[in-house]
Order: sequence, then C-alpha cells, then structure tokens
Amino acid sequence: MIEYKSDEEKAEDVKAWWREYGSSVIAAIILAIVGLFGWEYWQKHQVQTTEAAALEYQKLLKTTDKTQSDKLVSELQASYAKTPYAALASLEAAKVAAEQGDLEAAAKALRWVMDNGKDPDLKLVTTLRLARVLLDQNKQDEALKLVDSVSSTAYESLKQELKGDIFVTKNQLNEAREAYKKAIAANQAGGNELIQLKLDNLGQGA
Repeated sequence: MIEYKSDEEKAEDVKAWWREYGSSVIAAIILAIVGLFGWEYWQKHQVQTTEAAALEYQKLLKTTDKTQSDKLVSELQASYAKTPYAALASLEAAKVAAEQGDLEAAAKALRWVMDNGKDPDLKLVTTLRLARVLLDQNKQDEALKLVDSVSSTAYESLKQELKGDIFVTKNQLNEAREAYKKAIAANQAGGNELIQLKLDNLGQGA
C-alpha cells in the first residue's frame, strides 16, 4: 500500500534533510563558484603573460643593441620561462652569439632551452644545435654523446649528418662514411647534395 504524505510532512522531511546536508551543499556550491572564477582568472593570467612575453620578444627581434638584447633575453628567461618566447629568445641569443664567435655564450643559451623548454621538438632541435656548437669547440666526444641522445626518427638525417661531421674531426673516416650514408637514406625528401659532397670528399675508403 502506497503511503501518501501531507504537504506539511513533506516540508518537514525537506527541513530535516537540509539540517543534515545543507552545510555540505552550500560548501560544494561555494567551492564550485570559487573554482570557476579561479579557472577563469588563471586562463586570463596565462593569456596576459603570453601576450607580455610576445611583446618582449618582438622588442628583442627589433633591437640591435647588445646590452639591450642581453637584458631582454634575461628578462624573458626569468619572468616568462613557461612561455615559448623565452625559449625562442634563447635560441636567437645563441644564434647571434655563434655568429659573433662567442661559442660559450651560445652553448649557455642553448642549454637553457634544453633545461627549461616545454616543446619536445624544439628541445630536440636545440640538442642538435648544441652538439654543433660543442663540435666547433673541439668537444667531439661530448657532442657525439649529445647527438646519440636524439632518438626521434624525424631528425635522423640531421643526426647522422652531424655524426658524420664529428667522426671526420676525429679522423674516424669509415664511421663518417656510414653516418653520411645513413643521413642520405633517412632523408626521403631529397636535397642531399651537400651530404653527398661530404661523402664523396672522403673517397671510397679501404
């Protein structure tokens, strides 16, 4: 038999339920509101931070003053390390330093990207660039170890070409030939003229 409750009884049931669970419901609502506003604030803060970093990076690209350039790079690294612009600024600083023959400064900037960069592909490219700088510093073994740490097949041709260059400086010509051949084989898109020239310059070997 179905038991029907009067409106008063239903009201009393609601009051009793609210006395028992009301505070929990209110707390849950408050947390939800705070969470919503917190998430919106965080998103807004992220956008503002990225926009500010982009402006600083644009200033870096436009300046020709070394002191100002160094200051902007340091500021991006210190205040905007989580944005991609800090890594891009460091790569730009490394490029300029290498062109000026300051290999230590170039290596330092590249290491910053490897330690702090968020983009995996960018870090792989940086690894190869740092290996190239180390080779220019006659640190062949360190450069080779760094190159071998790159496992992505997308960079196999660049990796093998750089290994070939390292082996040449170590006078390990057979290893250099093999590396150049692998570089050519890995580059299905073509454009292997320079690698082929390097390979040809080594001769046929023993």
